Amino acid sequence: MSAAELAELRALDAVPPERVSALWDSLTPARVDDVAGSRWRGTGLDTGHPMFAMLGQMRWWGKDLSDPRKVDPILVTDDSGAVVPDTSATGGGGASLWEVSFRGRPCASMVYDRLPVIDHFVVVDTGGDGRPTTLLAVMNGRGTVHEGQHFWFVLERER
Repeated sequence: MSAAELAELRALDAVPPERVSALWDSLTPARVDDVAGSRWRGTGLDTGHPMFAMLGQMRWWGKDLSDPRKVDPILVTDDSGAVVPDTSATGGGGASLWEVSFRGRPCASMVYDRLPVIDHFVVVDTGGDGRPTTLLAVMNGRGTVHEGQHFWFVLERER
């Protein structure tokens, strides 16, 4: 059900934030051990939040959560097509993974080193090994809420 609901949302030109919030509340919080050790391909959900367009202009690719204490929070595609970290968008810092509560539930969360920003993760679906393959994520923190709405995005495990 959750994967089908996410597929419906991703097919929309304009995603209603209340539908994303409802989906979030229905999903199981991710655990740090389950999301760490992987690189994740990202896609924004266009709820009208300005971060959606900004990440497109940056050529945002996703996140590298290879090590819980040394995360590359923003990977972009460079001019040659290679996927590389972009620390200019993070104030020169990286991030780390911690368990932090969002909407009343503790979940795996990526805490930026030099920005007052935290990305929180819940599990949409899992692979045969029981580890998440798709995450629904939300950006939270000072200056991240636009007109009362958060920026929502999807991460899919690449490796």
